[in-house]
Amino acid sequence: MSPQPSLPRFWFRLLTFRASAADYASLDRGHLIVGLTLCWLVGFGRYWDDTRATLLQHTGIGSVIYVFVLAAVMWLVVKPVAPQRFTYTGILTFITLTSPPAALYAIPVEKWMTLEAANAMNLRFLGIVALWRLVLWMHYLRRLGQLSMGSVFCLAAVPLAAIFITLVSLNLHHVVFNIMGGIREADKTSQDAAYGLLNILALLSVPVSFLACLGWLWMILEGRRERKMLKYE
Repeated sequence: MSPQPSLPRFWFRLLTFRASAADYASLDRGHLIVGLTLCWLVGFGRYWDDTRATLLQHTGIGSVIYVFVLAAVMWLVVKPVAPQRFTYTGILTFITLTSPPAALYAIPVEKWMTLEAANAMNLRFLGIVALWRLVLWMHYLRRLGQLSMGSVFCLAAVPLAAIFITLVSLNLHHVVFNIMGGIREADKTSQDAAYGLLNILALLSVPVSFLACLGWLWMILEGRRERKMLKYE
């Protein structure tokens, strides 16, 4: 058996899409503790200069609570499809270890940029982090679950609408938006463009998640049929 890589090396392999199924299967309590610590630090850094942030956001505790809920949602999606390969703790640990890219949000670009430029930069940060973490999740499903790319796309798309709609509802940066009059000059922040993109993604993700749910149900039924056939052979 090859020795387990050091934590920094493992983390680098994970974030660069080079982690193997064995790497993912080796996640343990030590990885979870480190992951939760990283999640807390990133959450703390993300809102350190946000005057509208709540106490949970300022302390980073809100980010820790969020990953527990997100992991539960992901586990409920993948568990019926590959019940022997995924555990709640394993998914939670993986999600916490993907927290560091969100440190981009902690960069206070509005301190040295115009409001318009800061909005554009935070919009890029949102796109980079969201896409990076989504592809990491798909890589995790593909490697550990030994699933086809079609199944991976389906499983990754099922919770998208719920996630985006929840983020829009929570309005984590407390963007003040009036649907008739837009955003008043006094209420403008460097996160307005990112929040607008979240609204668009929430709308677009609904039909995508609906179609993915149909594929998900088919995968569950097909898996049960195959297990019954194996049982009677």
